[in-house]
Amino acid sequence: MLIEAAGLAVLAAISPTALLLAAVYLGSARPRATILLYLTGATVMSIIMGIVVLVLLRAGGFSLPHHHTARYGLRLGLGILILLGGCSCSGASPSPSPGQPTGPRRARGSWGG
Repeated sequence: MLIEAAGLAVLAAISPTALLLAAVYLGSARPRATILLYLTGATVMSIIMGIVVLVLLRAGGFSLPHHHTARYGLRLGLGILILLGGCSCSGASPSPSPGQPTGPRRARGSWGG
């Protein structure tokens, strides 16, 4: 039982969507084969996309030493934009429904309120 839980913990660390698929496919006829094929495909696609992005960055001239100084402003602007987007997403809280109270509810006891 502990080994299965550790395996699912490693799977969740690698890919949360794989953990969801593992939970869905546990009822199938061959869940282990299905999950292993999914993880293999995800790993292969991640490696292929990494190689493609690397080749595009090299072909576009973004890794040449003489371009680094000219692009610091662009990198700084994109970094700040991404940081602000992340802060706005993490700080957003869902608004309460019109019929629900906004504060914590207390049960009315015999001594007050």
